[in-house]
Amino acid sequence: MAAAKTGADSGRRALEILLSFTEQRPLLTVRQLAEDLDIPVPSVHRYVALLRDMGLIEERGRGQYHLTMRVTQLSRAARQATPLVDLAEPYMRELVDQTGESALLVRLVHDRPVCMHRVESAQRFRLSFEIGQQMPPLRGASARLLLSGLDPADRERYVDQALEQGARPPLKGRDRFLHDAERDGARGWAVSNEEIDDGIWAAAAPVTDGSKVVASLSAPCPAFRLDKTKRETIIDLVRKTAADISHALGT
Repeated sequence: MAAAKTGADSGRRALEILLSFTEQRPLLTVRQLAEDLDIPVPSVHRYVALLRDMGLIEERGRGQYHLTMRVTQLSRAARQATPLVDLAEPYMRELVDQTGESALLVRLVHDRPVCMHRVESAQRFRLSFEIGQQMPPLRGASARLLLSGLDPADRERYVDQALEQGARPPLKGRDRFLHDAERDGARGWAVSNEEIDDGIWAAAAPVTDGSKVVASLSAPCPAFRLDKTKRETIIDLVRKTAADISHALGT
């Protein structure tokens, strides 16, 4: 527990340094950061080195640092996601009321499925996901639907790169995963049965802007609460809700 707390504190400090750069103060020195954040200078040097290694800041000269253009990718992702989240929110709440289960909005951020928004159910036993939480890149209904929006060659590159980076492999193998992603995209929905967590079933459908898949709407459920009829009902409701969000995006 102590090691985990130390790691969390270090991550928080690094983010504080990143957020210290503003339009009014685009250039900062290690000493300025140390004074602003009340962090020892040696510690600031360590966090700055980490951020440099990640390509988020760089040195201009004379000990001054500034943000790199890589940070703008995060800004663009946030700008793109926020209107979608605001638009999807009421539809997701209605879906939760109809199904009694939680709803997630997932999209690709830097080639990783990320939970951009969630509305939790009122069930005493419910699944909980954090906003910003990365999802397994090669497991689950949402991952397949998000990949279905890519060209076949890009889909294969995505899968091979994820495997090279140590992602959990698809349950049924690479080729079957690619086949299922294409199938799910064509039919407009997907289901996952214990692909990510034991005892969890999920239905998902793509949210589109024109012909482009921009997100996946998912309803993950504890499998013990479901029978065949309930599964089919949830699939239909998720598909309808995703279609409603897609229609609203295009208006």
